[in-house]
Amino acid sequence: MSKSSVVFFDRLVSCISYLTAGWGGLIYCVILYFRKRKPSHFLRFNVFQSIFVSLLFFVLSMGLGLILEFLSYIPFINALVAQISYIFNKPLFFEYSFVQLLVLGLFVYMALFSLFGKYPRVYWISKIIDNAAS
Repeated sequence: MSKSSVVFFDRLVSCISYLTAGWGGLIYCVILYFRKRKPSHFLRFNVFQSIFVSLLFFVLSMGLGLILEFLSYIPFINALVAQISYIFNKPLFFEYSFVQLLVLGLFVYMALFSLFGKYPRVYWISKIIDNAAS
């Protein structure tokens, strides 16, 4: 889809939705619902994707934290778990760890592409969202 066919306000709300982990877009969609207007496919896709990616990141980080917590009680594995946890959580750049930089980069990529009026594609997540937003 080209830039000219997507309204600027939809692009802006989509960008804000990624930067606020889906809350900005969700609030705007609720406002549209009460005004009896249907959001565009572009806006629905980006809002759903921002919410899904945020929830997926939350679930994965909580699940991995829980697994690492359980593994830290095993006598000989706890040193390995602590070392791996330290490597991935060690601050690299402006107090951001490697994992935080990857997630931040993903959200910046999605926010910029939506601001330019393009659909940000994220491997298998976008296929799921295409089916849900249709």
